[in-house]
Amino acid sequence: MKNKLFAQVTVALSGAAVIAAGTAMPVMADPVSVNKYAELVGLGSDTTMDVMDGISLALGNVSVADTRLKLASYKAIGSADVVVSADGIAIPRANGSGAGRDALRIAIGQINSGSVAIAPDDLGKARTAVSPTTAQLAGKFHYARSSSGPSGAVANGVVTYVPFAQDNMTYATAPLNITKIPSDIPLGTLAVTDNVSLINIYRGNITQVIEDAATGAFIKLAAPSYTPAAGEVSNTIRAYIPQAGSGTRSFWIGQVKISETEITNQSVPAKDVTPTGLSVQEHDGTAVATDPYALVGFSISQWVAQTNGVAPKRTAGAILRSMGGLEATVVTDGVYATAPTWSAIKRAVYNIVPTALINADEENAYTRAFRGTNSLVCQSQTVIQKFGYGLLSYTGTDAATGETEGGNATVCGNITAANRVYAPSASTVTLGTPVVAAGASTGTVKATVASNGNQGGTVTLFSDFGTANQAEVASGVVAKGATEVDITVTNTTAAALTKTVTAQFVPVLAGVDVSSSTTTATITLAAPAAVKTATSVSFGAATVAANGLSASFTATITGGQNGNLNVYNTNFSGAILKTVAVTGGTATVTIDQANGEAVSYNLVGEFVPTNTATAETSRTSAAVAVALKNTSYSLITVGASYKTSALPTVSVTIKAGKVTSNVGATGTVFAVVYNSKKVPVQVSSALVKLSATGTATLKFAKITTVGTYTVKVFYGGSAEVAASTTTKTFKVVK
Repeated sequence: MKNKLFAQVTVALSGAAVIAAGTAMPVMADPVSVNKYAELVGLGSDTTMDVMDGISLALGNVSVADTRLKLASYKAIGSADVVVSADGIAIPRANGSGAGRDALRIAIGQINSGSVAIAPDDLGKARTAVSPTTAQLAGKFHYARSSSGPSGAVANGVVTYVPFAQDNMTYATAPLNITKIPSDIPLGTLAVTDNVSLINIYRGNITQVIEDAATGAFIKLAAPSYTPAAGEVSNTIRAYIPQAGSGTRSFWIGQVKISETEITNQSVPAKDVTPTGLSVQEHDGTAVATDPYALVGFSISQWVAQTNGVAPKRTAGAILRSMGGLEATVVTDGVYATAPTWSAIKRAVYNIVPTALINADEENAYTRAFRGTNSLVCQSQTVIQKFGYGLLSYTGTDAATGETEGGNATVCGNITAANRVYAPSASTVTLGTPVVAAGASTGTVKATVASNGNQGGTVTLFSDFGTANQAEVASGVVAKGATEVDITVTNTTAAALTKTVTAQFVPVLAGVDVSSSTTTATITLAAPAAVKTATSVSFGAATVAANGLSASFTATITGGQNGNLNVYNTNFSGAILKTVAVTGGTATVTIDQANGEAVSYNLVGEFVPTNTATAETSRTSAAVAVALKNTSYSLITVGASYKTSALPTVSVTIKAGKVTSNVGATGTVFAVVYNSKKVPVQVSSALVKLSATGTATLKFAKITTVGTYTVKVFYGGSAEVAASTTTKTFKVVK
């Protein structure tokens, strides 16, 4: 991007609560545009507070699911302070462009503190300005409204004035049936001091309103040296300017060629307080509305918005006066607008934002809201015109990115270098003596920083700082409120290492400059221990064999190592159930039933590499559940021989578990009698359910053929006991 300001910053945008503050006279509401918290919070100019609130309203209300930019524009008038964030901590209600600008400078650390004008009290009396600090405002105040432009561009200026609309000004007086101040007073020049002009009124060259003593009719405006003739009476002109800190004040006194020093020294008649002690608030007609001899600079746009009812009405009946034969406004069907032919006094109005954020390459809330003609604010043309303002230009080279050279105050959203002011405040960073334990390959370097507000940042250690070989060595984050950070430096080479480092501190706040240490620190680290290959062990799901007496699963070891896998039950403190060789990082593990008894395992594994010097041992983090059945045994009792006329009988007992166990099994048995040729004897089979003790008696039909026979008993098994088969022989005789 052209005119790019190099800034290494990270700024966390805090939310901003929208909480209605106290009222002033007249009643002023805080942002109607949001109902919870906002991404960008603004204060400052009275001139643009209403149009910016209208723009933020147009951008949409805040809701939990709402992804639109949330913009809050707090009024310049109201309570002395306002709560803008969820922590409930109030900040001053900056009243006026200068106050908003300086509060923003404090918030971003460009200055640590400063005088900030705040809203007048409920009676319209000026409140004493406050002096907030960076620690109080950081993260809570994001942009400032301004009706005056930048003065004295600075190449590395930390705030940028971003224009968004055209305002017009004239002077305002009491209504025609009250005022004795005429229309069409020209602005004038410094060169001519004896004619009636605004410059001569504010510089004290024209000070009197001459009236007919009998009728009160206006005769003329006169110099202080004029002596009223017979039948004339003189009254002093009251030339008002807005409150201190107002952008309109700065702009207006520039137009009428007076200075703040002259106002303070009372060498010119301009005043910001009425004889009754009422503060003259910009674009509020109260000071002049009932005073025949008073005038004040007034925004035509504000008067139009107030009169049309789109902004709170504070004109109090004051009217705008023509200049150079041109009327300030036109009215159509009762709706006022700035006269399109107005050319007497014009100005751009701005929002002031941190340069580093508005100038960032990556899109952020600031760029979306303010930068270039496509920004959300610039695209709110309908709202801008609704509030009486004129549109700036939307064309020009790089207008969409805000980089129109020479269009500093004429192109909406322009952020060129000419709009940047205020050099950053300084920060410092120093390095302590490195701390390294004997023979250690890591050590620490303490960095100590100082910056306005102590909001933290990042300290980076560089070797060969400022040269073509500059390289980052390590970094650390300084926490908010802290001034120190211990930075860990690790030797990642195979040999001993010595590094001489310089520290660079990049503060969080956009108004604080980057700094580097003026001295270096040298840290010497031993060679690190050999780095072993990391491994990890995981078990796949187990598959139980059909007979329920064994289970198999695959073990995977990351790193492709060879070694042994020790399998344990439940944890690694008991006996090893099985050791399996691992080749190329995989192994198949089969676990058998233990001693013929049913068993439930939660299997875990430990991998031990072949070479423990080059690879790590590791263990599983999740167990695999495996349930195996009891072994079953069939005990058969059968006679040695049966006559052909007898019924062979077989007694069967099924045991569960060890062969010596007396625990019977449940389920069913099936028996078949085979002849010597292993052919089943068709009439000699039976299906019998075991009793509770695991016994059954099977009777067969008569076998009429003499010979040797085999009875084979099948036990089908159960959920807890495996299946089994047992045989026994007997003879059939005559």
